[in-house]
Amino acid sequence: MSTDIVGERGEIVFRSKITKWCGKTKSMFEVVFQGDKAEALDFQVRIRGSKVFQAIFYVQVKATAKPKTRRYKGSGKDRRLCITLKQADARKLGRMKIPVYVVGVDAWTEATFIKHVPAGTVKGFTGISTSQPLNCQGLRKLWKEVAEFWDERPDGLKQSVF
Repeated sequence: MSTDIVGERGEIVFRSKITKWCGKTKSMFEVVFQGDKAEALDFQVRIRGSKVFQAIFYVQVKATAKPKTRRYKGSGKDRRLCITLKQADARKLGRMKIPVYVVGVDAWTEATFIKHVPAGTVKGFTGISTSQPLNCQGLRKLWKEVAEFWDERPDGLKQSVF
């Protein structure tokens, strides 16, 4: 199976999951595909209903269509989807000054899992925990986390050299 087909499927599944309507709440997020414009960043996502005009975060989507026996490792709370974030990409993402996440997608089942990439990250990884699914509960947690990040930012540039 072509990597491009798997990657495209992962991006389609992500877009569907992140814009899911949960209960009486319509989509909490607005998604812009970055394509080749931004290295290591597939999507810019803006949260709707924030106090901040442009409360955004970035997402890199990693999808797998490996055979069933090789898509996951571990069990219980140690279960992981086998996707890889290369060290070079981890470094790029770690330099971001705003929230950045990697979303792992099982291309066969459409299961999606999210992992925050903290500022300063320099190491990649070879699996993403299945304990943080991108379902309605996960979407609410993500919205809250990003809103709190932007709410705590300073009011803006107070002084300038210009």
